[in-house]
Amino acid sequence: MNDHKKKTPKDLEKLSEKSLLGFDEKYSALFNSNPTYNFIIGLDGKVIDLNEQAAQISSSREDIIGKNFTELKDIFGEGEDPNKYKEILSLFLAGLDVEPVEIKIKDKNGSDRWLELYPSILEKDREPVAVQIVAQDVTTRKEAEKQLEFQSYILKNVQEPVMVTDIDGSITYWNQAAESVFGYTSEEVKGNSMAIIFPNIDDEALLEILNGLSKSKGSVEYQCQKKTGPLLWMQISTSPQLDYKGDVLGYINVLNDISSVKKAEEELKESLSEKEMLLGEINKRLKNYMQMIAGLLELQSTYLENVEGSLTLHEGQNRLKTMLLIHEGLSKSDDLAIIDFTRFVKKLKKQLMGIYDLEEDQVNLKTRLDGIMLDIDTAIPCGLIVNELLTQSFKNASKGSIDLDLTLGLDTSGHYKLKYEDSSEDLTGGLAIEKGDSMIILQTLVNQLAGDMKISSNPSVIEISWFNPEYLELL
Repeated sequence: MNDHKKKTPKDLEKLSEKSLLGFDEKYSALFNSNPTYNFIIGLDGKVIDLNEQAAQISSSREDIIGKNFTELKDIFGEGEDPNKYKEILSLFLAGLDVEPVEIKIKDKNGSDRWLELYPSILEKDREPVAVQIVAQDVTTRKEAEKQLEFQSYILKNVQEPVMVTDIDGSITYWNQAAESVFGYTSEEVKGNSMAIIFPNIDDEALLEILNGLSKSKGSVEYQCQKKTGPLLWMQISTSPQLDYKGDVLGYINVLNDISSVKKAEEELKESLSEKEMLLGEINKRLKNYMQMIAGLLELQSTYLENVEGSLTLHEGQNRLKTMLLIHEGLSKSDDLAIIDFTRFVKKLKKQLMGIYDLEEDQVNLKTRLDGIMLDIDTAIPCGLIVNELLTQSFKNASKGSIDLDLTLGLDTSGHYKLKYEDSSEDLTGGLAIEKGDSMIILQTLVNQLAGDMKISSNPSVIEISWFNPEYLELL
């Protein structure tokens, strides 16, 4: 390899020119159309030729041809130290096997570019005459590597455990937080399946989960196994790890220990379950007590010879049954403090029709209740008001069929409006009588709602209005 030193530089220059500049047109076309950067460097270090792709680095081919390789710094702009070019060239010319070398340059637009150099010796009659350098633009790859290094730095300093796996599920990265939480060192887990911390899921299922999470950018909760100790509840968020081409290299998994949250949830569920059981027992006993009182009232009414007194006890018993209906509606509601008033009115109508032995065709009750849901403080007095109104109408139903209209809604000012109309014929006008127990009870219930009541007759109409305190919370 060192026989070329016997020739003078002038001889070699002439030989190089004859050997390299006299290539046929076929080689020239191939040389210039090559998408990589190609340089031909003479043994004296000067650039003999370069292809069209390489010429794009500078303003023109003439700026590079004839210049020494060590002057590339001036040609390409501020880039690598020129001493590095001298070192590279000396290695090339020495005929040593040189690994690909990376250099950073600035192109004619002032942008940083990374080139990876692949050298080879060109020979003539088994003697070296020049060096060919094929330079590949690896700027995109270098930027991706830099980004990966930056990501690695971030992951290393994340406070939550981070586990990076390849597309097959083998662990490639394990940060310090993961070491602290799970007890495995980075060396212990690298190359192992991520199933090492998922005792209840196989590799195939795990990969499906990670792939799905990386696409949906969601999270899942699983129990994970420490090296020693109890299972931990972890919330796992997964993102794809991409290479510079955008292909998936693997998955970045950030794990958040939610064991304390899960424990609190379980304790809360147990507490709620216990309270629901106690509340159910209380409701059951309350219902039994109210039914027992209703039974006692009925029993007492049978011993009364006074008809009016017996009717009064019956009506008191009916009011108690109405309260039982309200209690039943509350106990069956998803929200124990809210009752579906529409359903309550339907049940109340059926209950009173049974008490007064009425047939379905005798009662024409039209309701417009707008799906009203009432809280317990409003449902009880409002339910008893409707009970009194229906009771007064049903007592007169023996004289013929009755036509009733019940409306309850909430206006824009935050007031409930209840309107009840009895347009039945041949009635004594019981609703319009302002004296008597029923009207006293109605007024008491309206006062409890802090509302107003208006009564008119022919037909009998009662209008009640009261303010909804929850309206203020919506303002």
